Amino acid sequence: MTPHDDAAARHTAAPIPCRACGYHAPADACPHCGFGGPAASVSAPGSKRRLSGPFTGIVDGAFALPAGLGLLFRTPGIKRWLAPPLLLTTLTMVLVLWWTFGAMSDAIDAALPTGIELEGHWAWIESLSESWGWLKATWMALVGAAEWVLNSGWALLTSQPLRWIGWFLLGSLAVWYCFSIAYEALAGPFLDEVQGRIEARWYGGDPRSNLERPNDIPVARCVALSSVTFAIGCATAWLLWPVLGVLAIAVALPLGFAAPVLFDRRFFGWARWVASVEGRAIWASLQATVLTALLLVLALPLYFVPVVGYFLFASATGFATALGLLDIPFERRGWTLRQRMRFVGRHILPFLVFGISAGFLLAIPIIGPVLMVPAASIGGLWLTARLDKGFLR
Repeated sequence: MTPHDDAAARHTAAPIPCRACGYHAPADACPHCGFGGPAASVSAPGSKRRLSGPFTGIVDGAFALPAGLGLLFRTPGIKRWLAPPLLLTTLTMVLVLWWTFGAMSDAIDAALPTGIELEGHWAWIESLSESWGWLKATWMALVGAAEWVLNSGWALLTSQPLRWIGWFLLGSLAVWYCFSIAYEALAGPFLDEVQGRIEARWYGGDPRSNLERPNDIPVARCVALSSVTFAIGCATAWLLWPVLGVLAIAVALPLGFAAPVLFDRRFFGWARWVASVEGRAIWASLQATVLTALLLVLALPLYFVPVVGYFLFASATGFATALGLLDIPFERRGWTLRQRMRFVGRHILPFLVFGISAGFLLAIPIIGPVLMVPAASIGGLWLTARLDKGFLR
């Protein structure tokens, strides 16, 4: 059975995870990380020990996010993969903030009165006789002064401070939702590639590629034919755009792909595998996004708790996002839903600590939302590799 056939069988049945790396390893000695064999890896986390039981991994849960940050900055060649989703999320955030601030300002201007009028509310003073004229004059002077003071204070209150408070409250909500939902959805395939490169450094090669990638076509040929596909597709779209418009892209994609396949039929199998991998990564990202969005809707009342609401909602947002991002390393290993539930349930305390620390990072203004998603994704991979998976066998 070829690795590609074994991968197909693994996705139709529950895999047998290695105790250390978690990838499919039916034999006692893992071919991916070397666990149990003479060539055990010394760089992969979890290769020297296995953390079992509900309490033993709590410390690792606390260190998972710092470990993810460290790997993010120390591992070469991965930060560029995070640039596209970060730029798209930033653009989305700017548009959302612009619309939110405009709608809030319009709502404040429409809801607040332009001035406070006290005259006309004292009908009894008008019924006094002419002999009380001095009282009427004194009273109207006092009412006029009070009206001026109240209008001046109201104008000061509603001009900027009220808007600043509203901008802060709604702006922080918009930023958190963008970076916990939009960023998570857009970054899924890119984070999958980042995790593959990190695992290649840990284990000497990407275990998923070793299990699933068609091995009958060299990597160099795949790169060359992919470049040809891209060049032909771009040229075709450029030529047909004046005639077909957006439809030119739909025509250019199959034409760009057809030429390399005619040149080397093995390229079709490799491209199908890549499409399958990216499709599963996008699906895992969308599942995590839906779960995160649901949890954030349920946690929204926390935001309005006086004084501590900001930090409570940030913690809930980071916690939900961090747990949702665990679907990426689980999907890379081909685990079934039952295996994922068992793994998280067995190590619930480490994952709770991991999620809470992600919430603390998200609460940091400006840099928190930018760093939290990639750090939580890599930290979740690190923690998954650290914790014991032998009970899943």
